Amino acid sequence: MSHSPLEEPSGGLIVSAAELVRFASAILNSAGVPAASAQLAAEIIVEANLRGVDTHGVWYLDVYARRLRKGLINCRPNFTFRRRGTSFGILDADHGLGQLAAFQAMEQAVAMARETGIAAVSVRNSNHFGAAAYYAMWAARRNCLGLVWSTSETYVVPYGGKKRFFGTNPMAISGPPGNRFPGFTLDMATSEVAYGKIIAAGKAGTRIPPGWAVDQDGRPVTEPSNIDSILAHYSALPMSGPKGYGLATMIEWMCSLLTDLPWGPHIVRKFEDWENRAPIGHYVQAVDVEAFMAIESYRERVDQFCAELKAVPPAPGFSEVMLPGEPELRTAGRRAQAGCPLPVDQVLLLQRLAEELKVPFLEAIKV
Repeated sequence: MSHSPLEEPSGGLIVSAAELVRFASAILNSAGVPAASAQLAAEIIVEANLRGVDTHGVWYLDVYARRLRKGLINCRPNFTFRRRGTSFGILDADHGLGQLAAFQAMEQAVAMARETGIAAVSVRNSNHFGAAAYYAMWAARRNCLGLVWSTSETYVVPYGGKKRFFGTNPMAISGPPGNRFPGFTLDMATSEVAYGKIIAAGKAGTRIPPGWAVDQDGRPVTEPSNIDSILAHYSALPMSGPKGYGLATMIEWMCSLLTDLPWGPHIVRKFEDWENRAPIGHYVQAVDVEAFMAIESYRERVDQFCAELKAVPPAPGFSEVMLPGEPELRTAGRRAQAGCPLPVDQVLLLQRLAEELKVPFLEAIKV
């Protein structure tokens, strides 16, 4: 087994990242988002495609555009930030795009961390923000450790239960790089896998491992099914049983209970409810490296640590030891040169969306 960069899907189109950003920005702008905000959100969305996290990339444009046009996501939100102490604040996103809310929250956290060493921002009345890694990595590029948590609508059973209660409740953390090594980025759901991977398997008609999902009676499922059946009856399992369950509870506490927002089963399901807004909460934190040590000393230690870690002999079935986030980093490098693949189902979805919003469709590098 090769522990290699993420495998590329076959079929569909290959599109440059710049063209994906152009298209995503045009779609969001046509749906009512001001041009500058649409451009920033598009760049954040496409970063997921670049890193190979296609479940959080441009295919989400369809649901964003539909909810924007219905007023369920605020096209022109009035973000308000209140600094509640020397190193903490609350951002009310006014039901705007989650990408813009999380980005502004991390901007505020990094700015405060420059003053205090460590700072945190709680976000309320936001929406789905895509891949959590983007915001943590943005902080890391500014010499801060970045930490990001979020809730989402329910797809995950609690440990020992058979009825959905939690979202996939993602978390990400990214450390600034050394001089030779890229640092690290951890981005994961607190479920065994992101629910989008279960949906993707259903679309592809492929089997899933027995530890990914259960049916409505709590029994493991492995066979492919149609999408309606998956959404209605399949629930994801918490990562590593009670450990993922505990992490999901912690994130719910910070992002729902402390933000005075709905939790778990009370969160509106954005793919199914087209009448109500779906407010969710996030939590971001920044830790300024230079509050603890000189940045060059830090970078030297990162390089030594990473070199020793990668020098560990690989186990049978693996070709090397990789840093957290290294497979995605390699995929991003490859896709920046060769383009981002879009499978056929996404091409058809985006083609229909482009026609509806009268936006020029994607120009592919190749089919």
